[in-house]
Amino acid sequence: MNKFNDNSPKYRLLAILKLLIESPYQYTRRTLATMYNVVPDTIKKDFEELRDADFNVEHDHQYRYAIVPNKSMQHLEDMLFFTETEKEILMDALANNAKASEKRTKRMQEKLNAIYDVSKLGSSLFSRTFLSKANLLEQAKQHKKVVKLINYRSTNSSEVSDRLVEPFSVNVKEDILHAFAIERKDIRHYRISRIERVELQELPWLYETQHYVTATDPFRIVNDQKIRVHIRLRVGGYNELIERFPLTQAYLQPSAGEPGVYDFECNVNEKFFGLTNFILGYHEHIVEIVEPESLIAHIRRHIAKINF
Repeated sequence: MNKFNDNSPKYRLLAILKLLIESPYQYTRRTLATMYNVVPDTIKKDFEELRDADFNVEHDHQYRYAIVPNKSMQHLEDMLFFTETEKEILMDALANNAKASEKRTKRMQEKLNAIYDVSKLGSSLFSRTFLSKANLLEQAKQHKKVVKLINYRSTNSSEVSDRLVEPFSVNVKEDILHAFAIERKDIRHYRISRIERVELQELPWLYETQHYVTATDPFRIVNDQKIRVHIRLRVGGYNELIERFPLTQAYLQPSAGEPGVYDFECNVNEKFFGLTNFILGYHEHIVEIVEPESLIAHIRRHIAKINF
């Protein structure tokens, strides 16, 4: 049972902390105050409590807040992975443990090998390669240096190319790098897992005054031009959508008049990146595209291009 009632300061503080971590740069103080039926000064005090607890609360140029890392990731790999020596010590300790049966000892050794062999984890977010890239990006950010993203795989352009960027925000949890693209002269979001390699450059930042963390839509696409969509989904579509795009969960509600159906309503990028692939890939779980007409026409054009 939840020990906090919905109106308690402790519940509100924990709820705000969760929101700022899961959806960074989405909420202003006024928005949060409205959500929790308090005045903005109360939210300001909540932020002060979070800062007192060593959480780094920051805002963008539109005063939308987020919890951001406040320590270098320099030793992240050392904390998460065993060295060869540490692994050997643990293996020897298991082998010499007289209290454990042979079967149990063998099972524990298999588990240790599975933990040590990062490739068996099946997620790039926990791999040594991923953390090495994130670590280099964090170093570049700390020293205000340019990096080259080697062989970045772009889904939108279907190209693999190198990018020179100024990295100013590294979000490991969301697998997102916020950076200023030197060639294009604008803010871009990159998936860290799609970068083959990161190369530190000696070039200093030249465009720091133009750095700011831009909000993405629930499909992690940056686009100042957004359009509202309304789609009705079955349970299978609900599950697939939140598993592929976790940020969409905040915009899904059970349908008031039809059991087993969910309404997805939110603003997305005007070119429907992310959403297009979902609709085409999981059309059997979609009840109806309610609006806008431009999305319906967009999907029809894509279907017409498919050769059967």
